[in-house]
Amino acid sequence: MKGNHWFIAGIIAFLVLMFAIECRLPKKFVWNPTFSHYDKQPFGCAVFDSLLSSSLPKGYSLSRKTFYELEQEDTALRRGILVITDNLHLTNVDVEAMLKMAERGDRITLVGSSFSRILKDTLGFECGYSSFNPLALKKDAIALRSKDSLYWVGDSAIYPRQVFCFYPQLCQSHFFADSISCEIWAKKTIVGGVSHPVAMSVSWGKGEVMLVSTPLLFTNYGVLDGKNVAYLFRILSPMGGFPIVRTESYMKETAQVQMSPFRYFLSQPPLRWALYLSMASILLFMIFTARRKQRAIPVIREPENKSLEFVELIGTLYYQKKDHADLVRKKFFYFTEELRREIQVDVREVAEDERSFGRIARKTGMEAEEIAAFICEVRPVVYGGRSISEKEMKRLVDKMNEIINHI
Repeated sequence: MKGNHWFIAGIIAFLVLMFAIECRLPKKFVWNPTFSHYDKQPFGCAVFDSLLSSSLPKGYSLSRKTFYELEQEDTALRRGILVITDNLHLTNVDVEAMLKMAERGDRITLVGSSFSRILKDTLGFECGYSSFNPLALKKDAIALRSKDSLYWVGDSAIYPRQVFCFYPQLCQSHFFADSISCEIWAKKTIVGGVSHPVAMSVSWGKGEVMLVSTPLLFTNYGVLDGKNVAYLFRILSPMGGFPIVRTESYMKETAQVQMSPFRYFLSQPPLRWALYLSMASILLFMIFTARRKQRAIPVIREPENKSLEFVELIGTLYYQKKDHADLVRKKFFYFTEELRREIQVDVREVAEDERSFGRIARKTGMEAEEIAAFICEVRPVVYGGRSISEKEMKRLVDKMNEIINHI
């Protein structure tokens, strides 16, 4: 047991050492956009959600419901619904439910790099899309290259005109201004001096639908990039007077998974290594301590009933001795005992033969003369010592069995 204590202490010391080493290693960033509330990597939305939760007076919450489920709630309180994802693919049911909510007075903000055809046809807009390249973003950030300019062109009575600067990879997508009659909030100038909107709104019933083509600006990296968080609050200002619900139902499946304690362990390299080492240590502990510490306890089995095998063995021995008369004698004693017990007849008493044969005949349905002839034939073998053949022995034994079976 003392050796086991030292083994466990060594495992604990090793885990503490590995945990300390992992904590001091530089963190690795994952540059894949997830837009997840639980993701603290550059393109998660943990910072964005935390900022809005503490800043919006009417409240900010997260949901995983679709537009159809949100519309079915039929609440009298008007809300702002926010969707942030890379590729926003809505079905016919989603679009119909979203427009019903907007018609009742809800404010819908859709932030995405690309949109489904049904949504573009319904609202009458088109958008240009360029894939995101994280390597190009890191090169621009390291080289301190110039940023692109986004121009705020919304109602100057609410917000003054202002220029916001972002790296080009954060605002690759845009809308086509000549394809929709709407209110444009922000524009981006691309190659050739042509400007295209990146944020605009469409009035629908008592509410409106806001379209934004720069989802990466809403991530942790975009929020913490300079002073551009003011741009995000301008985008969300139409929903400022309403409680805002951000639904994660339209994100990728990998980003929708809720952060469980075990998943959190796996997401942190030091904790993940500690978990792996703990499992390996437990396995080694089981291997080295699985030896038996006391002598084996014998298994005591219940004695088997060998009576039938014993009888068969004894019968075989008698048969091999060829003493057929002795086998008939033993069978006759058993036969007489069975008759005495079942029908109270003793065939060993010669004086009672007439009464005995008659009683046996009545019980078995056999003829009294047949029974008398058999008893008179077997008595010389049992009492007189007459020798008989194997065939005669089998016939006499079978006859005794026949009488007993008929009782």
